[in-house]
Amino acid sequence: MAEHQEQIQHRAEPSKRSSIRSIAIASLLTVAINAIIPYTHHYMHTISLVEGMMPMGVLMPFLLLVFVVNPILKAFGKGIQLEPWELVVVFTVSYVSIHINEMLGRVLATYAVMHYMATPENLWAEYAYGLVQPWMVVEDAGDRLAWFYEGLPQTETVPWHIWLRPTFWWLSFLGAIGVGCVAFGTIIRRQWVEQERLTFPFATVAEELAETAGPRGFPQYMREPLFWVGFAIPAFIVLWYIGGYFNPGWPSIFIGIENRSIRLGRYVPALHGRINFLIMAFAYFTDLQVLLSIWVFWVITWIQIGVTNRIGVVEGVGDFGGAMQQALGGFIVFCVWGLWSARDHLKDVFRQAFSKEKTLDDSNELMSYRTAVFLFLGAFGYMLLWMTKGGMNPGIAFLVVLFWFVFYVGFAKVIAMTGLVFAESPGLGIKILSIAPPDSLGPGTIAVRQVLGSCYQNGKCFAMPGGALAARMGEPLGKRGRTLGATIVATFLLSLVAAAVSTIWLGYQDGAFNFGSYMFRVAAPKYYDGIVTSIRDIGKNTHYGTRMAFTAWGALVVGVMTFCQYRFTWWPIHPIGYTLVPFHSTRTAILSVFLTWVAKVIILRVGGISLYRRGIPLVIGCVVGYTFALMISMVVDLIWFPGQGHNLFWGD
Repeated sequence: MAEHQEQIQHRAEPSKRSSIRSIAIASLLTVAINAIIPYTHHYMHTISLVEGMMPMGVLMPFLLLVFVVNPILKAFGKGIQLEPWELVVVFTVSYVSIHINEMLGRVLATYAVMHYMATPENLWAEYAYGLVQPWMVVEDAGDRLAWFYEGLPQTETVPWHIWLRPTFWWLSFLGAIGVGCVAFGTIIRRQWVEQERLTFPFATVAEELAETAGPRGFPQYMREPLFWVGFAIPAFIVLWYIGGYFNPGWPSIFIGIENRSIRLGRYVPALHGRINFLIMAFAYFTDLQVLLSIWVFWVITWIQIGVTNRIGVVEGVGDFGGAMQQALGGFIVFCVWGLWSARDHLKDVFRQAFSKEKTLDDSNELMSYRTAVFLFLGAFGYMLLWMTKGGMNPGIAFLVVLFWFVFYVGFAKVIAMTGLVFAESPGLGIKILSIAPPDSLGPGTIAVRQVLGSCYQNGKCFAMPGGALAARMGEPLGKRGRTLGATIVATFLLSLVAAAVSTIWLGYQDGAFNFGSYMFRVAAPKYYDGIVTSIRDIGKNTHYGTRMAFTAWGALVVGVMTFCQYRFTWWPIHPIGYTLVPFHSTRTAILSVFLTWVAKVIILRVGGISLYRRGIPLVIGCVVGYTFALMISMVVDLIWFPGQGHNLFWGD
C-alpha cells in the first residue's frame, strides 16, 4: 500500500505551468456550487450535493472536468488540457468548502427563527429573549422577517439590512472555525502522513481519477476492461431505477439504492440491508483491520443494546442502551491519545513558530508552520471571545473551544483512516458539556450551548476533514502548496458569503417554510425549546451517574484496546470501530463495509497485493459510473420533477 501511494502521489507532481488557471477554476467553481446548493437542496429536493463525507457536490464537477472538459480541451489543441496536479487543486479547494451549506443552513435557520416563532405557549420570550444576545439573532422586524418564511410581496424588496449584524457575527465565527481547521490540518500533516502513514482513501481515489490523460484526452485507466465492469454495474442499476420516476409500476432494482431494514425485536435497533457502491469503493482502500473493527463492534454493540434494554437497567441513557455515552467516552480517549502520540511533532512545530530555529522543512506545506500556528491560535482566541461575549462562562467557553478542535481533529483522523463515505463524530465541542455535573451550568452558558447546537452539521466536523485532506494532497505539489493554501482559505470565506446570500434570497423568493426542510421547520425551533427545557429542568434528576458510568466504561474499553494495539503485534481489532457504530450513518453502512471486508480478505489471500492492485480499475469505474448515473437522475429531476425530485444519495 505504501508503494502504491507513492506512485499515485508522483502522478500529481506539477509541471512548470502557471497555477493561475487551476486556481481560477477551483475558486469560481467552488463559490458557484455553494451559491447553487441552497436551490438544489431546499427547492429542487433532488440528489443531495452536501450529504456524506464525499459529497456529490465535489465528485460531480470533478468528474465532469476529467471526462468531459479535458477531452474537449484536448480536441482543441495539444497541451491545453488540465494536468493531474491542476485537477487535484480543483478537487482539494472544493472539498474543503463543500460542507458550508450544511453547517450554515441550520445556523441561519436558528438565528432567524427566534423572534418569528416566539409565542406565549413556547415561553421563548420569558426564557430566551434575555439570554440570547441581540447580535446573535435577526431583530424583531415584523413583516420584514416574516417575509423570509412566507415569501416576499411583489411590491417589496429583500430587507438585507436586518440580516447584516447577525450574519456578520455568525459568518465570522464559522470563518474562524474553517481557517483554524485548515491551519491545524497543515500542522498535523507530517505526523499523519509520514509517521503514522494514514491511508487517506479519499485522496487516493481522487489522485487515481486525476491520472494523466491519454491520446484522446481520456484517462488511461478507461482502457481497462475492469473499469467498464465497475462502471456498468451501478450505472445500470441507477438508470433502471430512474424509469420508476415516470411509471410507479416499473420493476425497480433496489440493491445499491434503497435501504431495507429488518426488526428482530422491540429492544434492538433495526438491521439495515443497504448496499452503497460509493461506500464499498472507498472502503476498498481502507485497512482490513479497520474494516474488521467496524463490523465486529457493530455486532457486539447491537447485542449489548438488546440485552441492556431488555433487562431495563439503562433508564436515562436513551434507546441505545448507553452505547452513545460509551462511544463518547471512547472517542475522548481516541482523540487525546492521538494528540499525545503527536506531541513531539506538535512541540517541534510550535517551537519553530515562536523561534528563529527551523528544524522542520515546511516549504511544501499549505502554509508555513509559523503562519499555521498563528492562524490556529487566532481562530481559537476569536471563538473563545465570541462565546464569552455571547454569555458563556469564560472557563467553560475555553473548555468548549478546546474540545471543539480536539474532537474535530479526532474525527478527521477517523476519516483519514476509514474513508467512510457516511460517518458521524461521537463528540462535538459543546457535547463535552454533557459530562458537566448537574446544575453546574448557568442560564447564559445554557443559552449559548443551545444556540451553538445549530453547528451540529450531522456530526461531520465541518472543514477539519477537508483541511487534513488538503494538506495531504497539497504536499506533492511542492512550492505550489503555498498558493493552494491561500486559495483554500480565500475561497472558503467567499463561499460562506455566497451561501448566506443565496439562502436568504431564496427564502424571500419562495418562503423558507415552503422549503419543506427539517432544519427550518423542526431543528431550529428545537434549540430555543432546549433553552426553556434546560433552565426549567435545573434541579431535576438527569441520571447523571448512569450516563457517566457508561462514558467511563467506554473510555476504559478504548484505553485497553489502544494499549493492546500498540503493545501486541497480533492484536486483530482496531478500537476505532467502537466509537462509530452506534450512529445512524455507520449502522446503515454496515452491510457495505462487511461485504468490502470479505472481498478484500479473499483478494489478498488468493492473489496478494498484485491482485489487489489489479482490482483498482474496478472500484474506480464504480465511483465514476455511480456518480454519472446520479448526475443523470439529477438532470431528470430538474426537467421533469422540479420541487419533487429524488434523492438517491443519502446516509447522514
